[in-house]
Amino acid sequence: MRIQLNIFQKMLLLLLALLTPVMALYYYSNHKSIGVIQEELIKSNLNRMELFMAQMDASIEKFELVSAPMLVDTNVLEYLYNLSLSDYTMMKTRLLIQEKLSLASVSGNWRNDVTVYFPQRGEGISSSPSYEYDREEFVSRFSLGWSYSENLGMGSGFTRTYVTAGDQSARPGDQDVAVRINLYKWSFENLLDAYKSGHSGNPFFYKAGHAVIASRSADGPATDDVVAELGDRVRSRTSGYLIRSLEDKPYLITYYYSNLLDWHLVDAVPLDQIVGPIKQQRVLFGAALVILLLTGIAAASALYWNVQRPIFHLVRGVQRIKRGDYAYRLPKKANNEFAFLMQNFNEMSAQIQDLIENVLQSRIHARDATLKQLQAQIHPHFLYNCLGFIINMTKMGQNRAVIDMAHHLADYYRYTTRMDNQGVSLGEELAFVRLHLEILRLRSDSLTYGIELPEELADVRVPRLLIQPLVENALVHGLENVDYPGRVEIRVCVREGRVRVEVDDNGKGLKAEEIDRLLAELRVPAGEYAGCGLWNVNQRLQGHFGADARIAVSPSRLGGLSVKLIWGLETATIREESE
Repeated sequence: MRIQLNIFQKMLLLLLALLTPVMALYYYSNHKSIGVIQEELIKSNLNRMELFMAQMDASIEKFELVSAPMLVDTNVLEYLYNLSLSDYTMMKTRLLIQEKLSLASVSGNWRNDVTVYFPQRGEGISSSPSYEYDREEFVSRFSLGWSYSENLGMGSGFTRTYVTAGDQSARPGDQDVAVRINLYKWSFENLLDAYKSGHSGNPFFYKAGHAVIASRSADGPATDDVVAELGDRVRSRTSGYLIRSLEDKPYLITYYYSNLLDWHLVDAVPLDQIVGPIKQQRVLFGAALVILLLTGIAAASALYWNVQRPIFHLVRGVQRIKRGDYAYRLPKKANNEFAFLMQNFNEMSAQIQDLIENVLQSRIHARDATLKQLQAQIHPHFLYNCLGFIINMTKMGQNRAVIDMAHHLADYYRYTTRMDNQGVSLGEELAFVRLHLEILRLRSDSLTYGIELPEELADVRVPRLLIQPLVENALVHGLENVDYPGRVEIRVCVREGRVRVEVDDNGKGLKAEEIDRLLAELRVPAGEYAGCGLWNVNQRLQGHFGADARIAVSPSRLGGLSVKLIWGLETATIREESE
């Protein structure tokens, strides 16, 4: 089915067709731009972290090159192996070693101390003046690689012990000489402060099982939250990145592994500070498109209300009159270009209504006369049958049957000859049908019947003698000359907003082609056919309830034929109110 669009809808579709590709292309390019910026930001952060770690490792290795050679220093070896030196010479040598350690300590930009241990002699010489040799401390913190300790005398930090190549497999307490370097946490915090300078991230050093080392000006999300997002990534010797939402904000989290310290450098950079302006520009562009769309809708609405709506009212007025609503009038609006046209339309409608009402009154009178004629045609059929029964019963001497038939016949004609009001309720009509069936039972003891009428439908108005002809047809054409007891059932119900009166019998029924021929006869218009009583009922049904009312014929569940009268419940209500 082809869809008809008005001017307003066409303008909206045209506006959407223009704005949709513009918006789609802009948001696509914006999305791509944000993706490129994020990729470059990831590369930049990883390269910056790699450079920082390389510089830190080089600085530590440089400090190691200055400090580790103290293992083979001549003064250290002289102090270790020449035990025949005088106390003065030993003291002088010790001071020389301490002076060299101090020079090594200040050679790097680190907060540190360097200590030479002589485990066999139970002595140690350190760049820290307050140092005192402690064998247990030496043994417990002995590590040939960099390790982290929480208490190194002047705070937590990294420590490493150097021994000669021949003593690497010996126990710590059995070493001849060892050099230990302590790099304190304070120095790494300084490095992180320098790394963060001019940078929006939140860098820190992390290793599982140890407290993080963060810059002194740390801000942003908690380090525990960042570590939780990283999970197992910082438990392996890998580097990489991920994007996560922390504190309802997106963050770029990069991590880089240090082979020298066996720690990770972690940095969390808020993406909003970098891609936020681009997203804000996208929002502003979207707002501009929305304003443009609203402006277009406002312009289209003005055109719609001033042009399309008046045309719509005119079209609807013509359709209403075409459907027979001649009382419809167009709404009057001042200062409107269509006011003159609407006024003339209303005047034309009034004239048509006057003409139609005059013609309608004439047709109503003619239809009433036709209904009375049809009703008069129905009465003789029943009267002839009843008189025949009385004659037969009189000949047979059945006086009681004659009396009952006479009383029933009197009640019957008392009901049918009331011409003042042709409309009755379903309750009254079915009570008359019951009387009719009782009359017929006098003629045949084998006849049984059933009537079902819901209380809520008892007051529905119908034409007089609408159902009785259906019952008579069921008896005459369906149950006549059958060799078994006859049964007639009448049921009233409402389905899908339509009243249904069903008359079923267990008679001979009709074949499918006979039912089709009967329905075709019912569709013959008045004046061209004056046949069966069912056609008369159909004419009265449509004359009372309109052309939508109909008769349906189908095989009955009892084995015979089922005839149904169907009309709209709303139509029945309107007719009842009009009566």
